[in-house]
Amino acid sequence: MKISPVSFFKINNTMSFKQKNNVNSNNDVKNEAATRTTEPNLVTYIPLMENKMKVNDNIKFFLKGLSSIDTDEKRKHLPVKIADIGCCDGALCRTLSEFLPKNTKYFGLDLSEDMLKQAETKDLQSKLDSTYTLGNAFDLPYKENKMDAIIASSIMHELYSYANEEYNEEAYSKDSILHFMQQAYDSLKPGGILIIKDPATAAADAYEPIRICNANKTDGEYPPIENEEELKNADITKLCTYDKLKRFCMDFYPAKGQTEFNQNDECVMPRWLITEFARHRKWLATPENWAYEIKENYGTLRPDEMNNFAQKTGFNVIKVENISIPDSNNIYAIKDGEFELKDSNGNNLTMEDFPMFLEVVLRKPRQ
Repeated sequence: MKISPVSFFKINNTMSFKQKNNVNSNNDVKNEAATRTTEPNLVTYIPLMENKMKVNDNIKFFLKGLSSIDTDEKRKHLPVKIADIGCCDGALCRTLSEFLPKNTKYFGLDLSEDMLKQAETKDLQSKLDSTYTLGNAFDLPYKENKMDAIIASSIMHELYSYANEEYNEEAYSKDSILHFMQQAYDSLKPGGILIIKDPATAAADAYEPIRICNANKTDGEYPPIENEEELKNADITKLCTYDKLKRFCMDFYPAKGQTEFNQNDECVMPRWLITEFARHRKWLATPENWAYEIKENYGTLRPDEMNNFAQKTGFNVIKVENISIPDSNNIYAIKDGEFELKDSNGNNLTMEDFPMFLEVVLRKPRQ
């Protein structure tokens, strides 16, 4: 099912910047680039636009990825086509459009018809040249080398969690991610790029045992629940930190067999898993939110796994890197009195000792 595209608005650049502003010749190069409609590889266009506007680190990553598009002479003056998979209301592409040539074409794909309607409405206001399709990442509608860039922002872990009869027998399979990457490869033009940003997991030390110590047992008005069956059925929003940890280990599918509670009321779990607990515990506004997060699960890939998947699907690797954000407003940060983390040597850790995001830029080679 395809949702009707929004009305298209074109910017009429009938005169060059030099014709309109002869007196500002010193700024000709910079400003002419800012009003051009095409730029091969976007290598010079994007940095000039970055200098004109404030760019946060998240958007800068996507812009640098887009500047890696490798176009040939035949495509040099054609509009760049970008597909955002799991686009929600199209916010990412609208932000990117502030820095990209005016004739860039945007395509969005999402499972939610309501989100796509919101995207169309907002794009009309922004005069964005966009087309939206109701669909899923297991069957991309952009086959036959149509796209210059495909963006997958915070959707890879969701693909991991959902079952699909054609590609994997049950949920929690990384075969789903591999299948999506092959779909993206088939949808990109030669020289096109796949840009991925997803929650990170640890790399070489993914299975290092981490101790969670002194988890708060007296959070506010909620005392600990000793009975396991009672804990399993309790309102997740009314649990102390220690019980949230135990409930997480009950509900989170990949945690099964990976955690151990000892007599000191401490929990030992692999490094990759503690990042998942830190993320999940934030989504406690309603029991439904918790249930959704647990259903979703995180199929985060280590950098070595992503490099392996890139090789299997035929991509050349431009960037595969876990990044941390020290001294930032880290949404996974430990609140005072929540719990303490220690490594296998007893050294104190914070969530800033764990990677937050995996940043990936892959390019389809020219044939």
